[in-house]
Amino acid sequence: MTGRRGGPVWLRVLGWGLRRLPQRWARRLGAGLGWVWHTLVPIRRAVARENVARALPALSPAARHRLVAAAFRHYGASVVETLRASAAPVVLAPMRGQAHLDAALGAGRGVIVLTAHLGHFERLVRAPQVAGARLWVVTRRFRSPRAQAAWAALRQGGAGLLAAGASGRAAVAALRRNEVVGYVLDQHDAGRRAAVVSFFGRPAATSVDVARLARITGAAVVPVFTWWDGAQHVLAAEPPVVWPRTGDPRADDVAGTAACVAVVEAAIRRHPSQWLWIHRRWKVPEAPAQGGGS
Repeated sequence: MTGRRGGPVWLRVLGWGLRRLPQRWARRLGAGLGWVWHTLVPIRRAVARENVARALPALSPAARHRLVAAAFRHYGASVVETLRASAAPVVLAPMRGQAHLDAALGAGRGVIVLTAHLGHFERLVRAPQVAGARLWVVTRRFRSPRAQAAWAALRQGGAGLLAAGASGRAAVAALRRNEVVGYVLDQHDAGRRAAVVSFFGRPAATSVDVARLARITGAAVVPVFTWWDGAQHVLAAEPPVVWPRTGDPRADDVAGTAACVAVVEAAIRRHPSQWLWIHRRWKVPEAPAQGGGS
């Protein structure tokens, strides 16, 4: 059953009920659900453990297991907070590094926001504006129509959504209006144009769309990440990502992608228990990568 506004009725009712809880109770509930997921219904737990072991080999086995368990608790808390925010406006806390976005928008070419599935990413997605400008987010679609409808409902009232793979012209148009277009650059890209760059020391197929769009439009690429610091959700912008330009479009796009991925990796290393380790990020053979990274 679907309501006229706000998506499925069950989703709105669930969100309404969860919003009655104080935030600290809601986070505890979510963390408890994450514990159940990790301990009793361990779907994707093996994937997370393998990813952590290969990306962070310096950690001891015990430390890796603690990290994965903490990540699942974070996933649970994030799901509950996303449901609590359904059909309700999201007001972001003052952004750290606001001057980086302001300066980029001041150039009049729009801004490409580089981000990741880090912290409570949905808070950024559900914000209608960033730095006073309209926000658009490039996102993948679910194969299931019902899952897609529910996910779209959770994001109502926030950023405009552009479908990945069919968003190029719309993204260019938004940037020419001096708006903000956000890209999540921490997922595997199976496309033929993907660049294989280093991510946690391993080759990872990655979309070149961010670097390509920056090359075409001249828009700055500004990293923006969010994370939970134990008391509140933090939102922070960083200086624009820069990379050498040679005039060779493909080489420049690969170099730009490598530079962006290195920034994403650094952010994840600062808050490793809040990243999406359950994603199958590394699907290409272990071979020398085209670009750098840390």
